[in-house]
Amino acid sequence: MKQTLPDQALKPHWDESRAVMNPTGALDAKTKQLIALGVAAQIPCAYCVSAHTKAAKAAGATDAQIKEAIATAALVRFNSTMLNGSDGGTEWSPQRK
Repeated sequence: MKQTLPDQALKPHWDESRAVMNPTGALDAKTKQLIALGVAAQIPCAYCVSAHTKAAKAAGATDAQIKEAIATAALVRFNSTMLNGSDGGTEWSPQRK
């Protein structure tokens, strides 16, 4: 990030990262890292996948939990692709009668 972000944006970025990923929030560190891993796999960002896999393991995630987080993200992405490619999800809309 140091090479990419403008100098004035670096500190606010890291402050926000620390605030969001803080393990004392409503979600524990393992859950946050598994979410981040699922998103990273869908972006896709190879560096992010590696970093969040390591962080998830450090927070206590098992290999099975890591696989399931990635599979869950993949399923959501697949469903979104299918809905967006068909009727935009109107078939499943709560307003549909």
